[in-house]
Amino acid sequence: MNKTSVIYREIAERLLRNRRERFVGRELAKSTGASADTVSAAIAPLKRIGAVSGYRRHFEVTDFKKLLLFQAVNRRMYKDIIYTTYIKGLTAGQIEELMPDDIAYTDYSGYVKLFGNDAAGYSEVYVYAAEPGLEEIKKRAEKNSFSATSDYSNLIVLKPDRLLGERIKRHKLERSSVSLPQLYADLWNTNTWYAHDFLDKLEKRIDDTYAKAILE
Repeated sequence: MNKTSVIYREIAERLLRNRRERFVGRELAKSTGASADTVSAAIAPLKRIGAVSGYRRHFEVTDFKKLLLFQAVNRRMYKDIIYTTYIKGLTAGQIEELMPDDIAYTDYSGYVKLFGNDAAGYSEVYVYAAEPGLEEIKKRAEKNSFSATSDYSNLIVLKPDRLLGERIKRHKLERSSVSLPQLYADLWNTNTWYAHDFLDKLEKRIDDTYAKAILE
């Protein structure tokens, strides 16, 4: 995941905790591991579309939905795929049971882990994993009946960025899922018909979380 996507996610995650937060570019660069120039370049298009207002020493998000959508549009999820396979004879839930601890669920599995399934049935499991989680996934998949030559994959493993990787390693995830902004961007970039059902449900939950972000 490129640093621009990480910056957008960081901003969105903070707004879901406090939607009135003000952001300082230098501090945001430090927290995301990006350069100040990278942060400035990432914020510039947000200003152009009216998602962000810039001030002398800080900037504020004025349209949270535009930020989320811009994050999703600029996500290149396919570039992060590092392993796929097809496991025969198992449902998505059974594949999830095969997963080790050192992963983060996203897409349908991430939504279900957080909220239960009130959207639709699904067949694929998407997770983020780095070493040693990736090698453990491969071992567990290969112990089951699988076909590496299938044109269809029902287990897709993505490479996490540094911050997400640290959360996975330290078990700092809510119910083993990625954050809501990351989940939104990943679902938006998934092309099954039922991804829309999950995305629709997630949008409502994000709206509710954002509405409560300064009341807690």
